[in-house]
Amino acid sequence: CPVLEDLVINKTRDDNVMILNINAPSLRSLSIDNSIGERTYVEENHAFVINAPSLEKMNFKDTFSSCLVFEHMPEVIEANIQVICGQSENFIGSLTSIRHLPLCSLSSETPYPSGTTFPYLEHLELCTCSDEWANLLVCLLNDAPTLKYLKLKSQHGAHYNDPMVLWKEPTAVPECLSTHLEIMEWRQYEGTEQERHMAAYILANATCLKTATFSTRCGDKHHNVLRKLKNLNRAQKEK
Repeated sequence: CPVLEDLVINKTRDDNVMILNINAPSLRSLSIDNSIGERTYVEENHAFVINAPSLEKMNFKDTFSSCLVFEHMPEVIEANIQVICGQSENFIGSLTSIRHLPLCSLSSETPYPSGTTFPYLEHLELCTCSDEWANLLVCLLNDAPTLKYLKLKSQHGAHYNDPMVLWKEPTAVPECLSTHLEIMEWRQYEGTEQERHMAAYILANATCLKTATFSTRCGDKHHNVLRKLKNLNRAQKEK
């Protein structure tokens, strides 16, 4: 298909394709839903290999594959990615022109290659399901200097069943906090010590912040959680 521009893939329970290779230089829009069923044998490799250098928009939901390989996609400006494969460096690092990114992914200490930047990223929605999400957030704050909107939300509950990895405060205040971040939303905020430290850091350093919205599922602890938030110091914009 040498002139293919739009491709939609919905895999089913009866699908026996294990490795799907998409090599489409003309492709501009790609939507993949591979979220039905569970792996039958752990030794089997279910994978996507994607080479689409002209891709501009991606919607990728995959809770099944054990391997993902993305070639560099310099034209992608909008993506929605939900994957459980622990190889984030194979796709996050390829989205260097991204502007709008809802993301749910297992991560690690190095979620993408060192030196990768996201100079156009303005809108980030990060799922807090993974135990490594705090580290991924720190990396993206450091490498997305023009970020204006940040939303944290547990889309699927903490289904990875691991405790949150300790919040490691950035060694220097990220540029996006001191110059661009205007709106922050945190859904399912639980008010744990780690979350309070993270919220305190962002509120104390986001000098351009106009709105910060927190919501919680803490029940009887609701008022106590919000009271502690109100006591956190807010950044003061330089006059």
